[in-house]
Amino acid sequence: MIQFVDTLQQIMRSDSVWACPGICRHLQWQVRKAFRRFPCELTIAGSRLKVDRPLAIAALINSMGEYDYNNMNLLKFVLSHDKSTFIDVGANIGAYTLIASEVADTTVVSFEPHPATFSMLEDNVRLNGRSNVICLNLALSSQDGELRFTDNPGSPVNRVIQSGNTFGAELRVPSRRLDAVCRELKVVPDFVKIDVEGHEAAVLDGFAALAGTTKIIFIEGGEGQGVRSWMQAAGYTGPWFAHFKRRLLLPVRQTRPEDPVFVYQDFLPELQRMNFDAVERPI
Repeated sequence: MIQFVDTLQQIMRSDSVWACPGICRHLQWQVRKAFRRFPCELTIAGSRLKVDRPLAIAALINSMGEYDYNNMNLLKFVLSHDKSTFIDVGANIGAYTLIASEVADTTVVSFEPHPATFSMLEDNVRLNGRSNVICLNLALSSQDGELRFTDNPGSPVNRVIQSGNTFGAELRVPSRRLDAVCRELKVVPDFVKIDVEGHEAAVLDGFAALAGTTKIIFIEGGEGQGVRSWMQAAGYTGPWFAHFKRRLLLPVRQTRPEDPVFVYQDFLPELQRMNFDAVERPI
């Protein structure tokens, strides 16, 4: 019930759908869940997304489509201006991966550590015939090796188990540094999305000298002091919040909260040339 009410509140605040159609879609989703009508296909932007069970992220996509309307459209906007590489860290079943790969000249590298979720990611990339996507069944961290990872059946939000913590079911997943993987693939991470359920600091530590080559980083937990300190030291401005319809980056959240955005200081003038501006104070 809590999740149901939370989704209704998100729909009411969303920029991607009118309230009535969004609520109707969500009610239809509850019927689908009750009668176990899975697998099914959903639409997100210009892509199809297959889900085999009632995942929380699937409920958002079903009701709102581009559920992170501002960040997802900002990503497509910047990718459309030049041939680029997008790194999707914590790709889950592929929502951001599919949206980015709709831009034909974009190379997408998607990381998803959990084997079952990774299988769904690969299925969705194949379903859409996206030859510009590289899927890697890896976790990113501060060093190469292995990490303990939760293994909750049916959950799309399994996560790295921090040292000293204990959980029920778990497995071990391989981990790599992002800079090492990019060197091997011979790619430059122009734009990066990080959604790793509390493992952000270790992922950022694996950037090393690549940080200055990345123009925009979308990051869950980006308002935390640890992430902000890393960004400042690496030459990034933020945290910003994209307000896409207004073509603005503002220091205040959107109506429906989305993850913060950090912009490399040298890329701000380029954004302004694209008619996307950053404003220091609310307007």
